[in-house]
Amino acid sequence: MQKIERSPLPSTVLDELHALALLVEKAADRKKEALRLWDNLKPQTKAAIKETLISMSTGLERCMYCEDGQGTDIEHFRPKSTYPLDTFSWLNYLLACAHCNSNYKRTKFPLDKDGTPLLINPADDDPVEHLGFSPTTGLIGALDIRGESTVVVCGLNRGVCVHGRLDAWVGLAFLIKSYAREKSADRAQRAARIRQVITRHPFQSVRLWMSRAIREGDADEYIDDEVVEIIRQHPELLSA
Repeated sequence: MQKIERSPLPSTVLDELHALALLVEKAADRKKEALRLWDNLKPQTKAAIKETLISMSTGLERCMYCEDGQGTDIEHFRPKSTYPLDTFSWLNYLLACAHCNSNYKRTKFPLDKDGTPLLINPADDDPVEHLGFSPTTGLIGALDIRGESTVVVCGLNRGVCVHGRLDAWVGLAFLIKSYAREKSADRAQRAARIRQVITRHPFQSVRLWMSRAIREGDADEYIDDEVVEIIRQHPELLSA
């Protein structure tokens, strides 16, 4: 998981969502009305929302939670059933894979004793303030209670994600070396294609952690010297 920059929705879609939110607010049974209106939302409206979320996502349409599966669902960060007034709030939407949305997070939304959400919203929060990463195990570690809640509720350390992050770490190193070879041979088109693969790879937060390790001087233990030197010469490899 990494920080996501929220893009603007088309004004016509925002206006439609605002009108629907007013209907929910006026309803006698807000939960029932929110669910009804969402189920009957125009297909083109949902498509516009999803298209904008896809443009915000990392990698190649990756889930904003696990970064592994394809983002297929419009995820309500605050669940519709508990927070009906947020059902039509653009700021409440994320892109999630069906596995994260239906098997893990679902309608879970833990709060602390003061009512503050304990889940990380990658469009509002910077996950690196709450989560750590081990390149030797592939595990995401919690730095605080919000990190812990997010790891558990979103299943960030389920087996497929752990192994996928380990593979991404190893794969990135090989791709970086391949990029350097193509650049040295003045094969710009091949180098550009490799960089595209790097930026579209699943588990883009692994690339973020690699960048941080090099920037903060913690790379020697986990990244070989050749890769570190290449990245220093070609910082574009770890940029967006």
